[in-house]
Amino acid sequence: MKKSKSAAASKAAESAATSPAQALPLFFSKPAALDSERHAKAGLTRNVDLSFARECNPTPLNAVEFIEAARCYPIVFTNEDAPVPVAVLAWERKNPFITKDNLWREDAYIPAYVRQYPFVLFEAPNSDKLYLCVDEAASNYRATVSADDADAMPFYREGQPSETTTRALEFANAFYQHTKITRNFCDDLKTHKLLSPYNATATINGTEQHLNAFLMINETAFNALPEEVFLEFRSKGWLPFIYLSLAS
Repeated sequence: MKKSKSAAASKAAESAATSPAQALPLFFSKPAALDSERHAKAGLTRNVDLSFARECNPTPLNAVEFIEAARCYPIVFTNEDAPVPVAVLAWERKNPFITKDNLWREDAYIPAYVRQYPFVLFEAPNSDKLYLCVDEAASNYRATVSADDADAMPFYREGQPSETTTRALEFANAFYQHTKITRNFCDDLKTHKLLSPYNATATINGTEQHLNAFLMINETAFNALPEEVFLEFRSKGWLPFIYLSLAS
């Protein structure tokens, strides 16, 4: 029997939800592909609760965010085979930008990855298909919401994606496209050996804290780039990203 598109999406959702915890995106514990059958009566409540990010430090960034993020946070890169930029929110693991009301401080930039949650575009293994997923463990997720409830935001109305789902898809798709650009940027930084270990130490409340698991752009190496590479970086639009990272 041929599987329907809905069934295939549900299977992808189950695959994501049963993956090892380390394979799941940050913040997610029960992702499921949005589906008109599975989520026919489901939706979100309007309460804003960012407590999921209270223990998150550092936080992923896309390069397009540097202009805003650099005003608030140091921008460094993860020390791994495929480095990615992150905003360092504090020396300690606890995120000081989450208020007692579980909101983000109004005077600071909220990274897009945080704003995207509980949605994410999930890349199916060994496939080029993408699924818009929602974390069914999110505090504002409800398996059943009433379309008549002014505080409810259903995912589907009469079997069709609602405005909530449409906007979530637009945001998640934009985030995904910017992520691809950021990956290319980081690949070029690595290829031309522009990332060096970042080490810093500070004493906080009498306790010495270390920050040494990251990389940062080596300004000396950047300034020594051959002219043709510098021009290549300029044509790709990498130069503002580099300068903003260094300035942060």
